[in-house]
Amino acid sequence: MIVTLSDIEMATINILANTRTLVARGAGVVDKKIGKQSGVDIDIDGLMGEYAFCRWHNIFPDLISSPRSGSYDCLLQGKRFDIKTTRYKSGKLLCTKKDNPDVDVYALAIIDPKLSTVEFKGYTTKQNLRQDENLKDLGHGEGYCLEQSQLKKFK
Repeated sequence: MIVTLSDIEMATINILANTRTLVARGAGVVDKKIGKQSGVDIDIDGLMGEYAFCRWHNIFPDLISSPRSGSYDCLLQGKRFDIKTTRYKSGKLLCTKKDNPDVDVYALAIIDPKLSTVEFKGYTTKQNLRQDENLKDLGHGEGYCLEQSQLKKFK
């Protein structure tokens, strides 16, 4: 499934992501990014994935800009989803070793910011992802990792 975001949606996402970044840094939340992108760019990418997923499923996204650690991105059919977003076409579903007790399901979104598109590759349960055999170090420390081929496809 591919969701294309409008210019207005992208402008809103940019504003919200910048606000989230400012609020988090102002509250002393440490930016734990591991890539080369700025914290704002990572927040924009993540919000693109979250917003597109919610629009696709006709549910309201969490637009609150308050400092938080953990939590989930949206609630769908009684399940708490965390949308993991990457710009890499061959991207993997990744999550840190730190347990987030608020998440039931992880979904992988591949974004193309130039085209304002978000493609949802699949999902898995927290229990399926957080298995010892899924621990990998991709150069930034050990974490849980699944290939796109290991994910359940959305219907």
